[in-house]
Amino acid sequence: MSRWFSRRPNAEAAPVPSPDNRRQLSTDVLHLFVLTSFAIAQPVYDRLSHKFGFLMDQSITPATVRFLVFLLSCGLPAALACVAIVTVRGKRQLHDVFHSIVLFVCLVLLALPVCSRINFLPGSVMLGGALTAAGLGVWCYFQFAWARALVTWSSPGVLIFPGLFLVQFSATTAVTGMPATRSERWEPVPVVLLVFDEFCGSTLMTPEREIDADRFPNFAALARQSTWFRNASSVSPLTVQAVPAILSGRYPTANDTPSPADFPHNLFTVLASAGGHEVAAFEPVSNLGFLGRAAQGHRPFGVWQQTQYLMGFLGRAYLFHITPPDYRENLPTIPPIWFGMHDSRDVDRTQRRGVFSYAWNDQRDDQFQHLLDCVDGSPRPVFYFGHFLLPHVPWCYLPSGRCYSEDAQNSELLCLGSDGEKPIDELAATQNQQRYLLQLMYADHLIGKLMTRLAETGVLDHCLLIVTADHGISFRAQQPRRSQVPGNQDEILSIPLFIKRPHQTSGTISDRVVESVDILPTVADVLGLTLQSPTDGWSVFDQSRPARSQLTVRDNEKILHVDPAIIPESHVPAVLRQRFGSGADREALFRIGPYPELIGRTVQSLKQSSGAPVEISLLRAADEFDDAPESTVPCYFEGLVLSRRSTEPVNVAIAINGTIRAVTRTYRASDFQNRWGAMVPEWSLQLGRNDIQFFAVDDTDGGLTPCVVVKP
Repeated sequence: MSRWFSRRPNAEAAPVPSPDNRRQLSTDVLHLFVLTSFAIAQPVYDRLSHKFGFLMDQSITPATVRFLVFLLSCGLPAALACVAIVTVRGKRQLHDVFHSIVLFVCLVLLALPVCSRINFLPGSVMLGGALTAAGLGVWCYFQFAWARALVTWSSPGVLIFPGLFLVQFSATTAVTGMPATRSERWEPVPVVLLVFDEFCGSTLMTPEREIDADRFPNFAALARQSTWFRNASSVSPLTVQAVPAILSGRYPTANDTPSPADFPHNLFTVLASAGGHEVAAFEPVSNLGFLGRAAQGHRPFGVWQQTQYLMGFLGRAYLFHITPPDYRENLPTIPPIWFGMHDSRDVDRTQRRGVFSYAWNDQRDDQFQHLLDCVDGSPRPVFYFGHFLLPHVPWCYLPSGRCYSEDAQNSELLCLGSDGEKPIDELAATQNQQRYLLQLMYADHLIGKLMTRLAETGVLDHCLLIVTADHGISFRAQQPRRSQVPGNQDEILSIPLFIKRPHQTSGTISDRVVESVDILPTVADVLGLTLQSPTDGWSVFDQSRPARSQLTVRDNEKILHVDPAIIPESHVPAVLRQRFGSGADREALFRIGPYPELIGRTVQSLKQSSGAPVEISLLRAADEFDDAPESTVPCYFEGLVLSRRSTEPVNVAIAINGTIRAVTRTYRASDFQNRWGAMVPEWSLQLGRNDIQFFAVDDTDGGLTPCVVVKP
């Protein structure tokens, strides 16, 4: 074994290193730097170079980034070099064993990502292949001079990798330029821009393409004093692309979260360059308002604390990088796009100016209330910006503002195609859309609160108010919720767009073909600013512009051109009326599923079947209704049917205090054949304990068979 490791015939103790040994030691130390650079540092730099927005989003300082580079490119190999120097003063064989172990580990780390790309191989084969390749590499290293020379020739990477990374980081974080100048029409009025998320604009409409004022009274009120662009469209189905497009007026150019340097001319810098506007911005996903974040009051992290915080994320990302796909499910969770990873506890809720970065999905009602608190009628013009993940999943809010489940990112109610891409069948798609509509009605409630607050503080009359969304959402069985496919583009591209100009009091409807990239030029136009950088959009009020002949949409790496007629010709309003009836009928939203005619009927008035009771177990159910606002409302039920008479779905009716309030069935999918779920209206519950009954509905005669609840 000593002959296998040794590079000279005699590897005896060397208390006083000879010149040859010193040269060999220098080469070994250099190789340690090379090996760790290629195996560890470079992959980390590569991942971070695509996620500079993450660094800025987390307020990681340049000093921390430079310290991280020092640790990876100097600290780690230097520590290994110290061990190598210590061991060489003992037996040479000990030094070679240590050197071989480091070499083997680094080669394994290099080989694992390569083997993991061979997707058809089992994980054990990938792991075995990486170990074999690393062992062969160690053997070649000690047996052949050309192998060691190859490592030496790769030594420029020790300087190139960190150098390129730091240059890229500096270029990405450098924001310069004068985005806008004042014109003679300059009018520094307050600007209020509210961006919802996963909000199909056509959802607001009746089949006559008017706003359904019964379901959405506050959006209807907003339309009566603003310009409603009912054919507005998004430019991307991805939030990290769509929101920056709204703020910058430019079509997306990459899939990653952009930094301020990617869009130096954005609404934040435009208003800052014009002067006069304070900022109160809620930006949980994008980070173009980063320059104002110092006013937020984050906890003061030092370089070492920030490095420790950052290493936790990088460690998870690196593990994912080297682990075969078969074993990744056992790894710590790593967000796929690294956004919205804020700690809401860092937000000072008493502050009224700055850029506030809540966790993207943390207590969305509290986030909106914080925005309302920031509207204080300041004599100075303020830019109020709020991007809120509503009516985005998880669906947990009722129109009243109360929740039927905890508002959390890992909500267990993200099921049946809502967190994945495809609802399992038509009923699941309809139920998902029902819960979406309930949450959208809550968003309508928030619009009413915003309008009231703006009016109370005297801001409403003279402000520029814009309400829109980043992209839409689709609810069609066996079709993606967000990814574009033939047949769902009308839902995903449609967004609401309401613009109330200063002192506007009457509403108009515009059928112009407008895109979300038109919002920044519109703000500049209304305020009287001249943009110093070109945009892909133009002011929606510029009548000299010809009508768009196509919509431009970025879908991952592709740029698509879509016929603008897809939105005004959408079937969404007709489908909504077919599924949920008229908004004037409050029971219509719950009259879905099999036997909708049973909704609102008393149990006593219905036929009772003589069949054997059906056994069910409840996954989610409660009967106690509390009037405390913070308590959850027990109006969502999920369960399993344990006894079936056939392979056909089982119909389940839910009675609240003697009246049928929901009828559902088990789902038509192999993994969900015994599972069912249903919503009942909040107003059907009484304070205190409610009488909840479950019945199976017989397909032959429509009779009710009592269900026996079996406790798990």
